Amino acid sequence: MHNSTDELPGWVREWLSPPRLASYVVAAGPRGALELYAWNCRASTALFELIGWFEVAWRNNIDQAICAGRSRAAEHWLFDRSFPLRPSTRTKVNAAIEKARAAAKQPTPGQVIAELPLGFWRFTARGYWTSIWRSYLSHAFPHAPGVPQAADMDRQLDAIIKLRNRIAHHEPLGSVADIRRRVADILAIGTSISPDMAAWWRGRTAVWQALDRRPPHSR
Repeated sequence: MHNSTDELPGWVREWLSPPRLASYVVAAGPRGALELYAWNCRASTALFELIGWFEVAWRNNIDQAICAGRSRAAEHWLFDRSFPLRPSTRTKVNAAIEKARAAAKQPTPGQVIAELPLGFWRFTARGYWTSIWRSYLSHAFPHAPGVPQAADMDRQLDAIIKLRNRIAHHEPLGSVADIRRRVADILAIGTSISPDMAAWWRGRTAVWQALDRRPPHSR
């Protein structure tokens, strides 16, 4: 199999660029590279939808768990400067508040939450095990098969975030086996939050069909 992008039509090389095409040519050869690229786009669309469902569920679950562990009279934790956020995390909150203020002078917690990316909600990371995980989140996954471990969940979340970033930057997704593992992580965490919710995702996502339609000649 020849693995040179030079064999592709000029308009394809100008459109996608040889560096971006290279991995597709290696996987499927010059004749199958464009078909594989199109599949990657379709699979990315399906995955982005599923990850979007997961992202909304994850951030709302984290927010609700933290709020439930605080006094009802307390200021919302995103606005409370005494809440134990690291300086870099607090900077992200402040930026989100300023963005939300473009639409409302006094933004609501929900408006600020909508401005914060998935990576912000990584309170499973080691630096938050004592300050936030143990205090607020260790009971935030009531349907987990056992006692949820922050480190294990963080590894799953990190992989999901990396996949989301690959999709956002229009990069190759990787092997179908790796993608299936990420989908399994999403559904497992979703089930630990709400089995009914995860069942809805499982029944409606287009990921399964997309993965089954990967061009057969690609590696």
